[in-house]
Amino acid sequence: MPYFQDHYHDLKYPLAGSGLPGLYNAQIGAIHSIASHFTLRKDPAIITLPTGSGKTAVLMMSAFLLRANRVLVITPSRMVRDQIREDFEGLKTLKEIGAIPEDMPLPNVFEAESKITSADGWEQLRGYDVVISTPNCVSPAIEEIADPPTDLFDLLLIDEAHHSAAKTWNDLLKTFPSAKKILFTATPFRRDRREIEGRFVYNYPIVKSFKDGIFGKIRYIPVNEANEQIDNDVAIAKRAEEVLKEDREANFEHSLMVRTDSRKRADDLATIYKNNTQLKLEVIHSGHSYARVKKAVN
Repeated sequence: MPYFQDHYHDLKYPLAGSGLPGLYNAQIGAIHSIASHFTLRKDPAIITLPTGSGKTAVLMMSAFLLRANRVLVITPSRMVRDQIREDFEGLKTLKEIGAIPEDMPLPNVFEAESKITSADGWEQLRGYDVVISTPNCVSPAIEEIADPPTDLFDLLLIDEAHHSAAKTWNDLLKTFPSAKKILFTATPFRRDRREIEGRFVYNYPIVKSFKDGIFGKIRYIPVNEANEQIDNDVAIAKRAEEVLKEDREANFEHSLMVRTDSRKRADDLATIYKNNTQLKLEVIHSGHSYARVKKAVN
């Protein structure tokens, strides 16, 4: 019997609370919305969960819930692909929250790191329970990639689904017409205003995440620099250093994250922080290996 069908009855839905691990309110709502959707409909289900609310756990639970035969997980980048592969290989998150038994056998997982260019390449995937890839390795929209057998996967899980309006993503969704499809995102609207295909079955608002304690309090700190000789980035860096120092002196175990939109910009900001503060920052982006990124984050 296929792995997820065999272990369907092992799945549990423990609730977090009173310091005990378990599922957040958002996760409970999302997983039951998925179950409800596919009792009535066949169109893709779109799940919107704020960042930090446990989207990956819901993604993995979906395979058990829907008793999948073989699952294809699509991620937007190599970095995310590596993270989800690691999650599926050990099911660590689901075990930690008590959703599955600690001693349960693990699924057979394959991470597609290169383009699948032949029919044999696709057929070899029948020996796996989960295949994880980026569109660039498996989408028929890319010329070198061979057309996959339409019956190879019966469940497609799309992470960061706001990318899915792109042709490489859409062609992939259309390739497996009989498969159930679930699209997960924290950002349900694209900048180019192109529509994400599917039915919104669950949308957990950020305000509820604050009330649930998923997020802490946010304090806005303005940086006003009257001296026009000081660059804005330098002013922000110096103020950020001051705030972090104040927090740590107050015994908070805080860290600082500087986020931007490109590799070059990240490298430029790292130089600014190095030259103008005593902060020690690590640069991480998709150009780095997953091992390097994981080491830096740890």
